[in-house]
Amino acid sequence: MLTLRQFAWAMTGVGHLLRFRRDAFVFFEATPAGFWRSFWAALLVLPVWILVLVDQAAALNHPSPVGFFLAQMIGYAISWLAYPLLMVRIGDFLDRWPRYYSYMVAYNWFQVLQSIAWLPLVFLVDAKAPAGLVAIVWLSTHGVLMTYSWFIAKRGLMIDGIAAGAIVAIDLLLSLVIDRIAEMVG
Repeated sequence: MLTLRQFAWAMTGVGHLLRFRRDAFVFFEATPAGFWRSFWAALLVLPVWILVLVDQAAALNHPSPVGFFLAQMIGYAISWLAYPLLMVRIGDFLDRWPRYYSYMVAYNWFQVLQSIAWLPLVFLVDAKAPAGLVAIVWLSTHGVLMTYSWFIAKRGLMIDGIAAGAIVAIDLLLSLVIDRIAEMVG
C-alpha cells in the first residue's frame, strides 16, 4: 500500500529532479519495497494515458475500437514491466546493480510528471492547432523529457553521460517496439 506521506516524498523527489538536484534521490525509497510501491505511478498515469488513447482512437477512426483498446492496454502493462526487467540485465552488465532501485524508483515516479507533460500536446491536437506548432511542442517536450531521463539515469545509476544516453535510447527504442507491436495486434 502507498501512504500519502510516501507519495508526497516521491513527488518531492520529482520536484528536485526537475531542478537537476543531485540530492533528489534521497526522497525515493531505494529498496525492494519502494520499488514495488513505485508502480503505483502506473495507476496514477493510467487516466492520462487513457485520455491520450481515446484521443488516438478517435483520430484514427479505428475499425475495431475494442481490439485497439485491449491491445493498447496490454502494451501499457508490458511497457511498465519490460523496461524494469531489461534494466536488471543492463544494471548487471554495467556493474550498477547496487544502484538499480535508486534509479528505477526515481524513473517510475518521474513517469507521473512525464504523463502530465504530454497533456498540452493532446489539447493542441484536439484544438486543431497548426501542424508547425504541434511539431514544435512535440519536439520541445520530447527533448526536455529525454534530458530529464538522461539525468535520472546518470545520477540514479552513477554512470557517465554516454552510458546514460545509451540507456535513454534503449528506453525509447523499447517503447517504440512495444507501441508498434500493440498497433499491429490491435
